[in-house]
Amino acid sequence: MNPRSLAKALVLATTRATVAPLVALWRLETALLPESRRVTTFQAYSQALSAVPGLTGQFLRRAFYGAVVTECHPESCINWGTVFSNPDVVLAKGVYVGARCMIGRAVLGEHVTIGSNVDILSGKNQHGFDDPNVPVQDQPGRYERVHIGKNTWIGNGAIVMADVGARAVVAAGAVVVNPLPDDVIAGGNPAKVLKRRDPATGEWVKA
Repeated sequence: MNPRSLAKALVLATTRATVAPLVALWRLETALLPESRRVTTFQAYSQALSAVPGLTGQFLRRAFYGAVVTECHPESCINWGTVFSNPDVVLAKGVYVGARCMIGRAVLGEHVTIGSNVDILSGKNQHGFDDPNVPVQDQPGRYERVHIGKNTWIGNGAIVMADVGARAVVAAGAVVVNPLPDDVIAGGNPAKVLKRRDPATGEWVKA
């Protein structure tokens, strides 16, 4: 192990020890609380950890999420201000999440890059709105996992409500409401495929 890798391993071990009491408290609370309260309790922990700035915050978030969410690879990066709304989230190796993002139920593949101020919702059916006499908040919805394929880049300010394929680019400010395939550039509201990668040349061509 080279000196840099050794230093990173030591820092990660230290931060894991630092957050161990927090992890233990989270597990105790989730064991005692009704299931309906567990997600909101998780959100409170996520909000608190999101406020820690700099590298310290990055390491603390990585250590905590590595212990409590579905998967958080030790070689991922979660920046300041980013909040997860559900522990059913996967951050694979090399994932980078920018500042001030909101992420629901999601699977982020290897080396996915998320810009700042990006919202990844738990699908587009979280709220029902069919009955005009019932508040939207009280109408049942469906929370789904959104998958982002490996080596995909989601630009600043994008809103993602559907799956995005591998090696894709979602333009800044785009709103993804329908699934996008591999190897495309998409933009707009709703997001549409603007370019595709030519499988023969590897170059981007107009869709």
